Amino acid sequence: GGLSAVASLARYTLKLLSIGPKGGLLTGPFSKVLDNNDVSHPFIRKWFDYLAFALSGLDAAHTQAAPVVYTMRDLHSNNAILDYPKGGMSSLIDALVSGITKHGGSVRTNALVEKVILENNGKGAECSGVVLQNGDLIKARRGVVCNAPLWNMARILRDSLEEEDSREKEDDPNESKIRAAVKKIQQSADDLCMTGSFMHLHLGIPADGLDDLECHHSVLDFSLDITAEQNMVIISIPTVFDPDLAPDGYHIVHAYTAACDSFEPWVEYLDGKEEGGKVGVSPNSGTSASYGRAEGYQTLKEEKGDVLWKAVECVIPDVRQRAKQKGSIALVGTPLTHRRYNQRFRGTYGPAPSPGKDVWVLGGSNTGIRKLLACGDTCFPGIGLPGVAASGTIAANTLASVRAQSKLMSELKSKGALQ
Repeated sequence: GGLSAVASLARYTLKLLSIGPKGGLLTGPFSKVLDNNDVSHPFIRKWFDYLAFALSGLDAAHTQAAPVVYTMRDLHSNNAILDYPKGGMSSLIDALVSGITKHGGSVRTNALVEKVILENNGKGAECSGVVLQNGDLIKARRGVVCNAPLWNMARILRDSLEEEDSREKEDDPNESKIRAAVKKIQQSADDLCMTGSFMHLHLGIPADGLDDLECHHSVLDFSLDITAEQNMVIISIPTVFDPDLAPDGYHIVHAYTAACDSFEPWVEYLDGKEEGGKVGVSPNSGTSASYGRAEGYQTLKEEKGDVLWKAVECVIPDVRQRAKQKGSIALVGTPLTHRRYNQRFRGTYGPAPSPGKDVWVLGGSNTGIRKLLACGDTCFPGIGLPGVAASGTIAANTLASVRAQSKLMSELKSKGALQ
């Protein structure tokens, strides 16, 4: 922030000035862009609702214009192609891990953070490290960057406060500053609305006779509101682009309801029948999967999953028969599965605008606790891979010097990765 931000933006001064009053349009709802350009055809308006929903889980009236505009430019630029990573998502993960390890860092998996170490530095709350669930203590030299959604981060911070709540501690000004900082973050989490969740269908099926498949499909009823329960199903068949992702002769199919499944029917299967903001154990453990053994869960799972099978049948009419053949795999995931494996509060896709607001208003990397930075889709710019990557960049830039940042920007520009 401050002078550092001004120095970082200096090379883009003319570009920023050229945006002028259009900047307000980009941070407002995309529907205003359509209104300003007299776009009124019902189908086109509905199509942009669809595109906005696919990006953010919200219609065009509640999705910021910037990501929609960026996507449209990307889709319709000269010689536009669909970028798809060879090796699937794991290749992206491997690349990110490589970026850390080649600079001397390390990556731990199945290492859940149990607590954040909070201290008072004389001026307020400060984070000095984390404690993992296995008891390991990791001290931070520069800071801790938390990519947990705001709702989950608030729960971790609450758990990080000392259990004892004696009168002496309450009267201790140092203790009260830490509690006040945590309470402020909790209030922000309580005030942040959220989008819906997902049902998932993962298939490995015989590929014989499926020679003319396209990779991506969206199945929805345009006569309904784009945000209607289970109205939009998105289907991806990545083996169309990369056959090596599956054994010879098989296709992988992933279908999901795009943030249009309510979490409410699933709450009763949670421990204590309420969302506490913490999954608490490894997603691969039997404890975390205990809801699957609860009475009524499998019936609800089958009922809610049927929309996915019907959607895939629009692309592969005999998919149910293929899924029963020897060697096939069929796995259905619910909002509880999504919550469990992705550590998502109420299985949500991400933030939604507060009541009375057209678009979400999200904070940046600053949490109010020194040396604790936030990134992810509950931070600016918001939902989606580009937005989350940008939030991570903002957090990293906050820790880096202006000189190091400028050097990296120059390198990226020389490689064509930055304008």
